[in-house]
Amino acid sequence: MTLNDLFPPDEQGVENKIDVERAMGRLSYREAAVLYLWVTGYTQEEIGEAMGVSQQRISQILENISKSGA
Repeated sequence: MTLNDLFPPDEQGVENKIDVERAMGRLSYREAAVLYLWVTGYTQEEIGEAMGVSQQRISQILENISKSGA
């Protein structure tokens, strides 16, 4: 799945895609990977297992992303 799959090919979709690309560019690789997996349907527990950390740590990462405005 790519960003193109997440946004419709209309003007609003293009603007949203640009906003997401900018926000993703401010994230670390790890944060971007967590966010990508989460928005594509993986649970926090599944992401934590895949990355070798706890579900609570994934929750913290997602919370920090949200607070940073990314």
